[in-house]
Amino acid sequence: MKWLSLRPQWQRLRNWLAKRLGLWRGRWLRMEVQAQVARWTWWPWPWAQGHWDCALYRPAGLADGDEAPLVVLLHGCGQHAMEFAHASGLVAAADRERFRLLCPEQRERANAWRCWNWFHPPAQNGQGELHVVLHALEAAAAQVRVSQVAAVGLSAGGGLAALLAFHHAARFDAVVTVAAPPLLGRASLQDPRKVMKEGLAISPTIATLLIERCAPLLVLHGADDDVVAPRCAEQLVAQALHVWKRAGGELARTALDDGAEYRAGERLVLRQRLLPGLAHAWSGAPGGHAYVLNDGPPLTLLATTFLRETGVFGVVR
Repeated sequence: MKWLSLRPQWQRLRNWLAKRLGLWRGRWLRMEVQAQVARWTWWPWPWAQGHWDCALYRPAGLADGDEAPLVVLLHGCGQHAMEFAHASGLVAAADRERFRLLCPEQRERANAWRCWNWFHPPAQNGQGELHVVLHALEAAAAQVRVSQVAAVGLSAGGGLAALLAFHHAARFDAVVTVAAPPLLGRASLQDPRKVMKEGLAISPTIATLLIERCAPLLVLHGADDDVVAPRCAEQLVAQALHVWKRAGGELARTALDDGAEYRAGERLVLRQRLLPGLAHAWSGAPGGHAYVLNDGPPLTLLATTFLRETGVFGVVR
């Protein structure tokens, strides 16, 4: 029992040591990216030049000149990018699967809770802080050779990842969202906090009327999430289906025990899983960071399996 009470402290210490060791060994490369992002919440101007910290994880034995997949990891509110990468188990997955991790970090001057501002109208239009991610990709490509590119995000980071999947589908081979809100649309007047609690009050497909593509998408959501309602996941899936079907593709649906998946011919383009017992967190991971749990469904395994099946890791099923 005493060991159980000390486990959170040990997990935090273990992650801190892993991060420091990675920095000392040169596995982590710290970078700084600049992007012009709207300063105000509800207007696409005035534009302000901002600086964001970013870290690139390079597994041992993978030279910078070796071509490899790159996975962008977008943290949630109250999290730190590198710590989340270790706590979620994605650093260990990068070592096993031989991919690199790109971890931008939201700055407190942009959001006091370090949430990515997915709800800002410029972001909903494909701009805003999406440009931070795109500039980070350019900075990473200047350091290492990149093959396929994917994005993975939790909560507010999941909201930003979803926007990347729809607005920048050509740049991403697959996207994974965890506990993410749906798209609000280009000129939405809905309160994003209410959307997170209850879902969109209007048809979700209205937000995607002018969007032509969507990257292959995995939508993971906890059935017990009381921060972002599970209905948000259903609406995000409906938005993806709307875009795929409007593009002229007939999708074959296969029911899963906890969701469904859709294929365009043999190609996996969409998978949804509603995970019983999971609240608002990344589960089944080493833990030791905010909103990351040691117990529960193995989200890192679910994410990397999807990336492998969609060809990000070079194998398409």
